[in-house]
Amino acid sequence: MISTKLKDNIMTPAERKQKVSKLREEHQPYFDSIGEKHALYIPKMAYRPTGKDELYVSFFPSELEKGKDIYTEFVSIQYESEDPKRTLYLVKHNPHWKEEYELITSNSGFERHLIPVSELKPMNDVTSRGQKFTTKDVKQDFDKIKLPDPETGRDMLDVLKGIERALLSISNKLNK
Repeated sequence: MISTKLKDNIMTPAERKQKVSKLREEHQPYFDSIGEKHALYIPKMAYRPTGKDELYVSFFPSELEKGKDIYTEFVSIQYESEDPKRTLYLVKHNPHWKEEYELITSNSGFERHLIPVSELKPMNDVTSRGQKFTTKDVKQDFDKIKLPDPETGRDMLDVLKGIERALLSISNKLNK
């Protein structure tokens, strides 16, 4: 019965393409505003692989071989957005991706490279829609474009890293 349930949840390539296209609609005005009408947009699941302490997204070699920056957002296995703010992240192209990103092989034999979520740059979300960034801003100064918390001035990633460090410290103390 479980295998039938899993079979029922498998999307066809056409269904997946349609869902990705629908997700992209939210971000297309941003892509247009930065002069990247045909930006490489690949929504991904963020997950914690076995034996790892942080969240990762995984990309197939064919996606990284394109040699382009990749825009992503976090989705479920059924390609439904998992972020109410619909945060768009930038995975800056890394020419050394083969050496630097760990290669894993799934049970079904598919190879993927793991990229830590901490390396993703938040570029846009529903609270910043309508802001215009030039291609120069994105390509050359993307580290300056962050979505800081209005109260603390710290970006979400910085806050999450601090929380992660605190939780690891507590965990280590409890395990002693």
